[in-house]
Amino acid sequence: MANILITGARAPIALEFVRNFYKESHRVILADSLHFPISRWSKGTSKYYKIPPPKTEIIAFVHKINEIIATEKITHIIPTSEETFYISLYKLEFNCKVWTSAIDLLNSLHNKFIFYKSYGDELSVPKSVLLTDFDDWDQSENYVFKPIYSRFASQTIIGNHLNSSYFRDSEKSKWIAQQFTKGKEICVYSIWDNGLLKAYSSYIPLYRVGQGAGVFFKSVEHKKIFNSVRNFGEKMKYTGQLSFDVIIDQFDSPHFIECNPRGTSGAHLISDKIAQSFLANHETIFNQNKNSSLKTVMAIAHPFAFLKKEIRKSKDAVYASNDKWPFFMQALSLLEIAYIKFFKNMTWLAATTRDIEWNGYED
Repeated sequence: MANILITGARAPIALEFVRNFYKESHRVILADSLHFPISRWSKGTSKYYKIPPPKTEIIAFVHKINEIIATEKITHIIPTSEETFYISLYKLEFNCKVWTSAIDLLNSLHNKFIFYKSYGDELSVPKSVLLTDFDDWDQSENYVFKPIYSRFASQTIIGNHLNSSYFRDSEKSKWIAQQFTKGKEICVYSIWDNGLLKAYSSYIPLYRVGQGAGVFFKSVEHKKIFNSVRNFGEKMKYTGQLSFDVIIDQFDSPHFIECNPRGTSGAHLISDKIAQSFLANHETIFNQNKNSSLKTVMAIAHPFAFLKKEIRKSKDAVYASNDKWPFFMQALSLLEIAYIKFFKNMTWLAATTRDIEWNGYED
């Protein structure tokens, strides 16, 4: 039996992790800087720790993680959200297996401009230019504008004709213009251990909240994407969770528009093989479930979608007949995010990550 510390307990995939590690008879400890993250209520959670937010209290955060490791005799730390970067930054201080790669590698993947400059040839990343060097404003509708550090595509601008004055000069070094690629989007999620691919899933985010976060995950396969991801992860000797957003063009060629070196919703498609993916030595595990969804969010954002059979039959990432409390207590988790949203005057999505997001070394 392993003692697993899962951080980022607010993430729906953390709940997936808790349930599966518990099912495989491992002891699961959870930690997050929120009071009421959804995974806290799972019967698989042995103990929950509220910890300092890493973005603003990094030293206290590291101290608390070390305290938990010692107290609970932790053997593995598995981060799920952007606290991954802060754990990576201090991973050598943690006396257990830390499921992240080195911080310089993670930052180069998360930073959209460095990702293009460093890996654009290996993964066919569309041309990306810092706005300080961008001069093709007459054709700006052919570019996608986004911050070099961002999540959920919450600030992304697509298909608009802009001019240089649209962005403040002080912002331009923090944004890129990426060549627009027309096609179908496929998202990738994978788990690695020192260059060994442990698990892999790919899906179409058929429904979203706004233009970013997916809430319905339609399982798909694409051999060219898989081969590219496998070769890349092996070459990087990657450890941890590695995710990509990919556009498939009219010639069936993949273009890697973004990388998320952390957990994403693709973990729901591996489902009851999560624990094996991290802890067992085995061949690669692929998608286990056809489709998955966040049905409560779907009911709010896309209620008429339930007229479709594939939506109704998809696996709910939150509800489980043998572990119901997270489903019923998710309202309390949403209320905590709502409090942050309204009192900090930010969007819903920004409120979910404000205390853990990584925006480069300056943080």
